[in-house]
Amino acid sequence: MKNIIFGITLLLSLSGNAQELGLGAQERWLSQHGGFTCGQDRTPTQTPTEFKNQAIMFSYMTTDYTLDHGKLVASFHNKGTECRYNLVGLADNANWIFTKTDSSAYSVNGGNEVNCEAGKAYLDSLFAQPNTYIYGRGAISLQVKVEDAATLCGEGATHVGIYFKKSARTKI
Repeated sequence: MKNIIFGITLLLSLSGNAQELGLGAQERWLSQHGGFTCGQDRTPTQTPTEFKNQAIMFSYMTTDYTLDHGKLVASFHNKGTECRYNLVGLADNANWIFTKTDSSAYSVNGGNEVNCEAGKAYLDSLFAQPNTYIYGRGAISLQVKVEDAATLCGEGATHVGIYFKKSARTKI
């Protein structure tokens, strides 16, 4: 009986992480989300309205030693369900382009997984096409198209940067 209870507990704990995506390479660098930016100078700006309305919070990004593989993690709430979003992609460091290769969204509080689908679809839409990025001094700003970019970044702006600042080396 003890083994059955242990087995059920193990299965339940693993199911919450079943959709966690791996980086595809050994993680080396951890960068924490540091807000949103405008342009090449990465001027800080406010959170885009679309992200506020959908309660999207970007958490962190990890990369491998070469900075060619990246994993972005975000969370959002929908209909009482807390959802975690993982996006894995490849960076073309010669052309400053980040391309999504896979993504997942899943409930972290035991809520209905269906409640995560709309948020995943929205976040996937931000990365449906390769995204440019700005990198320098241990920070990356992934450029995404948002409706209020001109309000946040000035006339003619169409994109806002999701800013991540290097915070730790994860592997030696």
